[in-house]
Amino acid sequence: MERSTGRQVSLRSDLWEKEVCNGFYVLKHALLGVAKSGAFAKPENVRGHPPRMVAGPGSWLKASVEDLAKCCVRDYVLRGGTIEFDSSGTLHVLWISVEIEAEGGELIFDARGHDPGLLLVDVTLRQKAPLLVLFKQVSRLTVTYDPKADITLIGMLGAPAAGLDSNVWSVVRIGGNVCGLSSEANIRVSTNENSDELLIRYYESNKSGDVCININNIIL
Repeated sequence: MERSTGRQVSLRSDLWEKEVCNGFYVLKHALLGVAKSGAFAKPENVRGHPPRMVAGPGSWLKASVEDLAKCCVRDYVLRGGTIEFDSSGTLHVLWISVEIEAEGGELIFDARGHDPGLLLVDVTLRQKAPLLVLFKQVSRLTVTYDPKADITLIGMLGAPAAGLDSNVWSVVRIGGNVCGLSSEANIRVSTNENSDELLIRYYESNKSGDVCININNIIL
């Protein structure tokens, strides 16, 4: 299924990769095509990686947690487009990976719904690819960096009473100190007797109630 945007919509595909360009797609329909291609592939056609969906230039793909759970595809690529997720998917807990190629793109997480699932997104940046991460309708977004593991987490699940982010239903994990946290400018928290520490920064929502982080502008 697709919605017209007034531009020509194209879908480039081979057995293991489908790239959507110039249009708005409801992602679950495209995902079913990728999964079907993978399911009927012969072993000699395997390239060493599972089928994946690519958000190409000018494309906007959208899916719920429930949509993702119904499909075997867990690998996605941002190649100049946008991928938008919504929280619908009660009892579903999923872990997917998104590779950000040189063209970059946007990852958007809609406002938490009444029956949310849980989505963990493992992001791989290629060079200094521009990436915009947007969480809608969150009062605050917590970013943590673990210097020992060299990993940044965007989003902490929980309620304000516990000192965590409200309305956050997804967590983004990226290798490296991509948000530029430092012990001088940010909160330091010891995690054990060995004095391992986490660096923490809080991002407050804008007037629209959203939090937007531009990785390309703050990456070290």
